[in-house]
Amino acid sequence: MDTTISAAPPLPLRAWRAVRERGPRYAWHKAMRRTLGRWPSWKRRLVYADPREYWTLRGGRDYFREQEGQVGRTLRAEWIAARLAAYRPTSILEIGCGYGKLLNALRDRLDAPLAGIDFSPTQLASGREFLASRGVERASLFLGRGDSLPFADGSFDMVVTSAVILHNPPEVAERIRREVLRVARRFAAHNEETNLSYNRYGYDTAEWYRSAGIRLAEVGPIPMDADAATSQFCVARLGDLA
Repeated sequence: MDTTISAAPPLPLRAWRAVRERGPRYAWHKAMRRTLGRWPSWKRRLVYADPREYWTLRGGRDYFREQEGQVGRTLRAEWIAARLAAYRPTSILEIGCGYGKLLNALRDRLDAPLAGIDFSPTQLASGREFLASRGVERASLFLGRGDSLPFADGSFDMVVTSAVILHNPPEVAERIRREVLRVARRFAAHNEETNLSYNRYGYDTAEWYRSAGIRLAEVGPIPMDADAATSQFCVARLGDLA
């Protein structure tokens, strides 16, 4: 993957490239994302009914360019990585790793085995190219679902989600949280915004841990996020359950 960020081409050219490179289904999906912005209920119904399909169509070079072109996204990943590294985990699994932005930031701060899992083949393909281009080693990527992880109990010292649980309906979100508890040994960390939108259900993850009687090592907003009321980063100390 070419990791150089350049100005986006004109809209007609982008539309033609979308059809030529990824087919009419992707082009329709992209058009619906843009045109239904003022009608979130319809956008949820027509574009986001299947989160896996959404992120499979959404992932790829366009999404990579969009994300890497936002300074705020990079600052957020760097801040989260610094907070996670402060706990000195001996291994990390990121559920919903996307194209590997957070894993890349973690590698700069932590010399420990890293793993990522995502249900989107296009996101994982981008992730493999991106991480290889950055020389990230000891990072394993897996295709799979967060609500049914292909790992044994206690496989990772820390399990992380970053804007993942919030994209799933309540029953799936609950299964993801339970899988986090199953495969994590000492820490569960989450960047999960609490607001509702066409592709966000919005959950108070910190409150979920409190209700389960699990102590939080920290909880609070992410400093560079514009809305502190909906931004939430928390780390649960699972070792206290032993």
